[in-house]
Amino acid sequence: MICLWWDPVYWGGYLGHLWKESHPGASILGLTNTTTNHARLTSLGLEAHTKETVPTRKFPNVVFAAPPSGSVDYGAEVTAALARWDGTGSFVFTSSMSVCSITDGSTAREDCPLVAVGAGPGSDRLLAAEKATREGGGNVVRLVGLYHATRGGHTAFARMQQVPRFGGSGLNLLHYEDAASLTAAILRGSSSGPFRNRLFLGCDNHPLTYQDMMTAYESSAAFTWPGPCEFTEKTGAGLTRLSNNSATRQELSWEPKYASFAAFMAAGGQDVYNNSELYR
Repeated sequence: MICLWWDPVYWGGYLGHLWKESHPGASILGLTNTTTNHARLTSLGLEAHTKETVPTRKFPNVVFAAPPSGSVDYGAEVTAALARWDGTGSFVFTSSMSVCSITDGSTAREDCPLVAVGAGPGSDRLLAAEKATREGGGNVVRLVGLYHATRGGHTAFARMQQVPRFGGSGLNLLHYEDAASLTAAILRGSSSGPFRNRLFLGCDNHPLTYQDMMTAYESSAAFTWPGPCEFTEKTGAGLTRLSNNSATRQELSWEPKYASFAAFMAAGGQDVYNNSELYR
């Protein structure tokens, strides 16, 4: 039994699909803020609920993957999710590398220094949620920028065409499918049993500049290019951090399906999100 606590369903639904493949008899509940995507979740073999209809029982595995923007009281949401975990399997909270304070272009790993409490409401909510999760015995996975074929910074910039940013600045990326498979690996635990109070990092280890991202997107023959994308800021910071999750990969015996954004685009940019009606 696993309860997935998320909204929207871009990678949560795929995580449920992966878990069903490896655990055919598993019951998987998907909890969302609205019923908008419930038909899709049902098609994936998941039991869809809102907070008003979710069963009151506890679950051996719980994944909380809802962003702070989707909640009025984020801390209360995380606490409520923790209260639904029975403590026998794993609890996983998906956080963000935005809590990392490194901005000088150096390598950021699982144990990177953190921004100070009070630096901003967004990081404060994430740090408080991380603290509650780990104090409750749960695990945290910090994710970098997520993308798939038709969603992410590349499609947003392509639509804008005139982007008020410096093209030499950059970002760290991870495909949605890989975020799901990484979370599934955490849920599976190790030969010693479920993970407790652990911190993991999700990234593809290939940070790139905004310009490189758009060049890779433009060069892929799989997409219709809407027009030139110009970064209008001529100066700015370069890559502020180089995320590296070698320790996570070794601990979980995990590797991403899509080695990098550039490799994904060069191979044709094909994934479940543009090849299955269930994810569109």
